[in-house]
Amino acid sequence: MARVISAWAARSAPPLPLLPEPPPAPLPRLAEVTLVCVQPRQPALGLATLQHCMRQLQFADVLLFTDLQKLRQDAPGIRVKGLKIDSAQAFADFMLRGLVHYVTTSHVLLVQWDGFVLDAAQWDPAFQLFDYLAAPQQAGALAPGLGMGSFSLRSRRLLLALQDPAMVVRPPEHLCIVHDNRQKLEQAHDVRIAPAELARRFAFDDAPNPGPTFGFAGLGNLARVLDPVTLDRLVQGLPDELLGGPVGHLLCVGVIAQRRFDTAETIIARRSALRRLDWRTWQLRLKAAIARMGDDAPPG
Repeated sequence: MARVISAWAARSAPPLPLLPEPPPAPLPRLAEVTLVCVQPRQPALGLATLQHCMRQLQFADVLLFTDLQKLRQDAPGIRVKGLKIDSAQAFADFMLRGLVHYVTTSHVLLVQWDGFVLDAAQWDPAFQLFDYLAAPQQAGALAPGLGMGSFSLRSRRLLLALQDPAMVVRPPEHLCIVHDNRQKLEQAHDVRIAPAELARRFAFDDAPNPGPTFGFAGLGNLARVLDPVTLDRLVQGLPDELLGGPVGHLLCVGVIAQRRFDTAETIIARRSALRRLDWRTWQLRLKAAIARMGDDAPPG
Protein backbone atom coordinates (compact mmCIF):
# COMPACT_ATOMS: atom_id res chain seq x y z
CA MET A 1 0.00 0.00 0.00
CA ALA A 2 2.96 2.31 0.65
CA ARG A 3 3.93 2.61 -3.01
CA VAL A 4 0.35 3.13 -4.11
CA ILE A 5 -0.33 5.95 -1.66
CA SER A 6 3.06 7.48 -2.34
CA ALA A 7 2.30 7.65 -6.06
CA TRP A 8 -1.11 9.11 -5.40
CA ALA A 9 -0.23 11.65 -2.69
CA ALA A 10 3.37 12.56 -3.38
CA ARG A 11 3.39 11.96 -7.16
CA SER A 12 7.03 10.84 -6.91
CA ALA A 13 8.54 8.44 -9.44
CA PRO A 14 10.46 5.42 -8.11
CA PRO A 15 14.23 5.40 -8.70
CA LEU A 16 15.52 3.43 -11.67
CA PRO A 17 17.01 0.06 -10.68
CA LEU A 18 20.75 -0.34 -11.06
CA LEU A 19 20.34 -3.86 -12.41
CA PRO A 20 17.54 -5.44 -14.44
CA GLU A 21 14.82 -6.71 -12.16
CA PRO A 22 13.88 -10.39 -12.44
CA PRO A 23 10.43 -11.06 -13.86
CA PRO A 24 7.83 -10.98 -11.11
CA ALA A 25 6.45 -14.27 -9.86
CA PRO A 26 2.91 -15.00 -11.06
CA LEU A 27 0.34 -13.71 -8.62
CA PRO A 28 -2.15 -16.13 -7.08
CA ARG A 29 -5.38 -16.08 -9.07
CA LEU A 30 -8.87 -15.98 -7.64
CA ALA A 31 -10.66 -17.15 -10.77
CA GLU A 32 -14.18 -16.81 -9.35
CA VAL A 33 -13.80 -13.57 -7.40
CA THR A 34 -14.59 -10.05 -8.60
CA LEU A 35 -12.80 -7.24 -6.75
CA VAL A 36 -15.08 -4.24 -6.13
CA CYS A 37 -14.74 -0.81 -4.57
CA VAL A 38 -17.76 1.47 -4.28
CA GLN A 39 -16.31 4.95 -3.73
CA PRO A 40 -18.55 7.57 -5.35
CA ARG A 41 -17.00 10.67 -3.75
CA GLN A 42 -13.27 9.87 -3.54
CA PRO A 43 -12.25 7.97 -6.69
CA ALA A 44 -8.50 8.42 -6.06
CA LEU A 45 -8.77 6.57 -2.76
CA GLY A 46 -10.84 3.80 -4.33
CA LEU A 47 -8.43 3.45 -7.22
CA ALA A 48 -5.39 3.26 -4.90
CA THR A 49 -7.12 0.57 -2.84
CA LEU A 50 -7.92 -1.58 -5.86
CA GLN A 51 -4.40 -1.22 -7.23
CA HIS A 52 -2.95 -2.29 -3.90
CA CYS A 53 -5.07 -5.46 -3.88
CA MET A 54 -4.20 -6.15 -7.53
CA ARG A 55 -0.50 -6.10 -6.65
CA GLN A 56 -1.10 -9.14 -4.44
CA LEU A 57 -3.72 -11.18 -6.29
CA GLN A 58 -5.24 -11.70 -9.71
CA PHE A 59 -9.00 -11.39 -9.90
CA ALA A 60 -11.50 -12.48 -12.53
CA ASP A 61 -12.71 -8.88 -12.78
CA VAL A 62 -12.09 -5.55 -11.04
CA LEU A 63 -14.72 -2.83 -10.70
CA LEU A 64 -14.64 0.74 -9.38
CA PHE A 65 -17.97 2.50 -8.90
CA THR A 66 -17.47 6.25 -8.64
CA ASP A 67 -18.42 9.69 -9.87
CA LEU A 68 -16.79 9.80 -13.31
CA GLN A 69 -16.52 13.60 -13.21
CA LYS A 70 -14.19 13.34 -10.20
CA LEU A 71 -11.90 10.68 -11.66
CA ARG A 72 -8.60 12.28 -12.73
CA GLN A 73 -6.44 9.17 -13.26
CA ASP A 74 -6.22 6.27 -15.64
CA ALA A 75 -7.36 2.94 -14.27
CA PRO A 76 -5.62 0.16 -16.26
CA GLY A 77 -7.12 -3.26 -15.68
CA ILE A 78 -10.11 -1.78 -13.85
CA ARG A 79 -13.63 -1.39 -15.17
CA VAL A 80 -14.92 2.00 -14.02
CA LYS A 81 -18.66 2.48 -13.69
CA GLY A 82 -20.38 5.78 -13.06
CA LEU A 83 -22.23 6.00 -9.75
CA LYS A 84 -23.50 8.92 -7.69
CA ILE A 85 -24.73 8.30 -4.16
CA ASP A 86 -26.52 11.07 -2.27
CA SER A 87 -27.65 9.28 0.88
CA ALA A 88 -27.03 6.31 3.15
CA GLN A 89 -30.26 4.76 1.87
CA ALA A 90 -29.09 5.07 -1.74
CA PHE A 91 -25.83 3.35 -0.79
CA ALA A 92 -27.75 0.49 0.86
CA ASP A 93 -30.01 0.20 -2.20
CA PHE A 94 -27.03 -0.17 -4.51
CA MET A 95 -25.07 -2.60 -2.34
CA LEU A 96 -28.04 -4.86 -1.66
CA ARG A 97 -30.04 -4.55 -4.89
CA GLY A 98 -27.87 -2.98 -7.60
CA LEU A 99 -24.48 -4.66 -7.36
CA VAL A 100 -25.69 -8.04 -8.58
CA HIS A 101 -26.20 -6.69 -12.12
CA TYR A 102 -22.43 -6.19 -12.54
CA VAL A 103 -21.15 -9.47 -11.08
CA THR A 104 -20.92 -12.76 -12.97
CA THR A 105 -18.43 -14.62 -10.75
CA SER A 106 -19.38 -16.81 -7.80
CA HIS A 107 -18.11 -14.23 -5.29
CA VAL A 108 -17.28 -10.56 -4.93
CA LEU A 109 -14.61 -9.12 -2.61
CA LEU A 110 -15.63 -5.66 -1.42
CA VAL A 111 -12.87 -3.30 -0.34
CA GLN A 112 -12.59 0.32 0.78
CA TRP A 113 -9.68 2.65 1.48
CA ASP A 114 -10.07 1.76 5.17
CA GLY A 115 -10.43 -1.97 4.57
CA PHE A 116 -8.34 -3.98 2.14
CA VAL A 117 -6.11 -7.03 1.61
CA LEU A 118 -3.17 -7.25 4.01
CA ASP A 119 -1.63 -10.64 3.29
CA ALA A 120 -2.62 -12.62 0.20
CA ALA A 121 -0.92 -15.70 1.64
CA GLN A 122 -3.74 -15.90 4.20
CA TRP A 123 -6.38 -16.52 1.53
CA ASP A 124 -8.18 -19.79 2.17
CA PRO A 125 -10.40 -21.46 -0.48
CA ALA A 126 -12.73 -22.32 2.41
CA PHE A 127 -13.75 -18.66 2.43
CA GLN A 128 -15.72 -19.33 -0.76
CA LEU A 129 -17.78 -22.05 0.87
CA PHE A 130 -19.88 -19.30 2.44
CA ASP A 131 -22.09 -16.55 1.11
CA TYR A 132 -21.09 -13.78 3.52
CA LEU A 133 -17.80 -13.35 5.33
CA ALA A 134 -16.52 -10.28 7.16
CA ALA A 135 -14.38 -9.33 10.14
CA PRO A 136 -15.69 -10.51 13.51
CA GLN A 137 -17.14 -8.18 16.09
CA GLN A 138 -16.70 -8.36 19.82
CA ALA A 139 -19.20 -10.21 21.97
CA GLY A 140 -22.21 -8.06 22.81
CA ALA A 141 -22.54 -6.57 19.32
CA LEU A 142 -25.91 -6.64 17.57
CA ALA A 143 -24.66 -9.44 15.32
CA PRO A 144 -21.75 -10.96 17.26
CA GLY A 145 -19.23 -12.80 15.13
CA LEU A 146 -19.92 -10.72 12.01
CA GLY A 147 -18.73 -7.22 11.30
CA MET A 148 -18.89 -4.36 8.85
CA GLY A 149 -19.27 -5.04 5.15
CA SER A 150 -16.62 -2.55 3.98
CA PHE A 151 -14.19 -5.47 3.68
CA SER A 152 -16.28 -8.53 2.99
CA LEU A 153 -16.68 -11.52 0.70
CA ARG A 154 -20.17 -12.01 -0.71
CA SER A 155 -21.52 -14.63 -3.07
CA ARG A 156 -23.64 -14.04 -6.13
CA ARG A 157 -26.17 -16.38 -4.49
CA LEU A 158 -26.48 -13.84 -1.67
CA LEU A 159 -26.81 -10.92 -4.08
CA LEU A 160 -29.57 -12.75 -5.95
CA ALA A 161 -31.36 -13.68 -2.71
CA LEU A 162 -31.40 -10.01 -1.70
CA GLN A 163 -33.59 -9.27 -4.73
CA ASP A 164 -36.47 -10.90 -2.83
CA PRO A 165 -39.04 -8.10 -2.32
CA ALA A 166 -39.57 -9.30 1.25
CA MET A 167 -36.02 -8.28 2.24
CA VAL A 168 -35.46 -5.23 4.42
CA VAL A 169 -33.17 -2.70 2.71
CA ARG A 170 -31.83 0.03 4.97
CA PRO A 171 -28.57 1.47 6.24
CA PRO A 172 -26.23 0.21 7.50
CA GLU A 173 -26.52 -2.33 4.71
CA HIS A 174 -24.46 -5.11 6.35
CA LEU A 175 -27.02 -5.42 9.16
CA CYS A 176 -29.64 -6.27 6.56
CA ILE A 177 -27.59 -9.40 5.85
CA VAL A 178 -26.43 -10.49 9.28
CA HIS A 179 -29.43 -9.35 11.32
CA ASP A 180 -32.61 -8.03 9.67
CA ASN A 181 -32.93 -10.62 6.89
CA ARG A 182 -30.72 -13.40 8.22
CA GLN A 183 -33.52 -15.83 8.96
CA LYS A 184 -35.13 -15.32 5.53
CA LEU A 185 -31.79 -15.63 3.77
CA GLU A 186 -30.85 -18.85 5.54
CA GLN A 187 -34.23 -20.56 5.48
CA ALA A 188 -35.69 -19.44 2.16
CA HIS A 189 -32.55 -19.03 0.08
CA ASP A 190 -30.02 -21.45 1.66
CA VAL A 191 -27.57 -18.60 2.28
CA ARG A 192 -24.62 -19.58 4.48
CA ILE A 193 -23.13 -16.90 6.72
CA ALA A 194 -19.62 -17.79 7.84
CA PRO A 195 -18.91 -18.69 11.46
CA ALA A 196 -16.84 -16.47 13.73
CA GLU A 197 -13.93 -18.94 13.71
CA LEU A 198 -13.45 -18.45 9.97
CA ALA A 199 -14.10 -14.72 10.21
CA ARG A 200 -11.16 -14.37 12.61
CA ARG A 201 -8.83 -15.67 9.90
CA PHE A 202 -10.43 -13.53 7.21
CA ALA A 203 -10.08 -10.08 8.77
CA PHE A 204 -10.10 -8.03 11.95
CA ASP A 205 -12.04 -4.89 12.84
CA ASP A 206 -12.94 -3.79 16.37
CA ALA A 207 -11.78 -7.03 18.00
CA PRO A 208 -8.05 -7.50 18.73
CA ASN A 209 -6.14 -9.16 15.94
CA PRO A 210 -5.41 -12.75 17.06
CA GLY A 211 -2.89 -13.46 14.31
CA PRO A 212 -2.30 -13.09 10.59
CA THR A 213 -5.42 -12.27 8.58
CA PHE A 214 -6.26 -11.88 4.92
CA GLY A 215 -7.40 -8.31 5.46
CA PHE A 216 -8.81 -5.76 7.86
CA ALA A 217 -11.53 -3.14 8.17
CA GLY A 218 -11.94 0.06 10.13
CA LEU A 219 -10.54 3.59 10.13
CA GLY A 220 -9.14 3.08 13.59
CA ASN A 221 -6.88 0.31 12.29
CA LEU A 222 -5.14 2.29 9.55
CA ALA A 223 -2.43 3.42 11.97
CA ARG A 224 -1.91 -0.22 12.91
CA VAL A 225 -1.43 -1.56 9.39
CA LEU A 226 0.37 1.35 7.67
CA ASP A 227 3.96 2.32 8.34
CA PRO A 228 4.54 5.91 9.60
CA VAL A 229 5.63 7.33 6.24
CA THR A 230 2.68 5.88 4.36
CA LEU A 231 0.25 6.97 7.06
CA ASP A 232 1.58 10.54 6.94
CA ARG A 233 1.26 10.66 3.16
CA LEU A 234 -2.28 9.34 3.37
CA VAL A 235 -3.24 12.00 5.91
CA GLN A 236 -1.62 14.75 3.83
CA GLY A 237 -3.54 13.63 0.76
CA LEU A 238 -6.97 13.32 2.39
CA PRO A 239 -9.39 16.04 1.30
CA ASP A 240 -10.66 18.54 3.85
CA GLU A 241 -14.20 17.19 3.69
CA LEU A 242 -12.98 13.85 5.05
CA LEU A 243 -10.33 14.99 7.51
CA GLY A 244 -12.55 17.71 8.96
CA GLY A 245 -15.51 15.45 9.63
CA PRO A 246 -16.32 12.24 11.51
CA VAL A 247 -13.93 10.26 9.29
CA GLY A 248 -11.00 12.41 10.39
CA HIS A 249 -12.06 12.04 14.01
CA LEU A 250 -12.17 8.25 13.89
CA LEU A 251 -8.88 8.12 12.02
CA CYS A 252 -7.21 10.34 14.62
CA VAL A 253 -8.51 8.24 17.50
CA GLY A 254 -6.80 5.21 15.97
CA VAL A 255 -3.64 7.21 15.33
CA ILE A 256 -3.48 8.28 18.98
CA ALA A 257 -4.10 4.70 20.14
CA GLN A 258 -1.01 3.63 18.17
CA ARG A 259 1.03 6.49 19.69
CA ARG A 260 1.56 8.22 16.34
CA PHE A 261 1.48 11.62 18.00
CA ASP A 262 3.09 13.62 15.18
CA THR A 263 0.46 12.39 12.75
CA ALA A 264 -2.28 13.07 15.30
CA GLU A 265 -1.06 16.66 15.64
CA THR A 266 -1.18 17.04 11.86
CA ILE A 267 -4.81 15.92 11.80
CA ILE A 268 -5.77 18.15 14.72
CA ALA A 269 -3.99 21.16 13.20
CA ARG A 270 -5.78 20.71 9.88
CA ARG A 271 -9.14 20.36 11.60
CA SER A 272 -8.41 23.54 13.56
CA ALA A 273 -7.38 25.39 10.39
CA LEU A 274 -10.71 24.37 8.89
CA ARG A 275 -12.40 25.91 11.93
CA ARG A 276 -13.55 22.47 13.05
CA LEU A 277 -13.19 23.54 16.68
CA ASP A 278 -16.14 21.38 17.65
CA TRP A 279 -16.26 19.05 20.62
CA ARG A 280 -14.71 16.24 18.59
CA THR A 281 -11.58 18.27 17.83
CA TRP A 282 -11.22 19.36 21.45
CA GLN A 283 -11.72 15.74 22.49
CA LEU A 284 -8.87 14.72 20.18
CA ARG A 285 -6.58 17.36 21.70
CA LEU A 286 -7.39 16.12 25.19
CA LYS A 287 -7.00 12.46 24.24
CA ALA A 288 -3.61 13.09 22.62
CA ALA A 289 -2.39 15.10 25.61
CA ILE A 290 -3.43 12.41 28.08
CA ALA A 291 -1.79 9.70 25.99
CA ARG A 292 1.44 11.69 25.81
CA MET A 293 1.40 12.20 29.59
CA GLY A 294 1.01 8.47 30.08
CA ASP A 295 4.00 7.77 27.84
CA ASP A 296 6.10 10.40 29.59
CA ALA A 297 5.24 9.29 33.12
CA PRO A 298 8.13 7.56 34.95
CA PRO A 299 7.71 3.82 35.56
CA GLY A 300 6.66 2.79 38.94
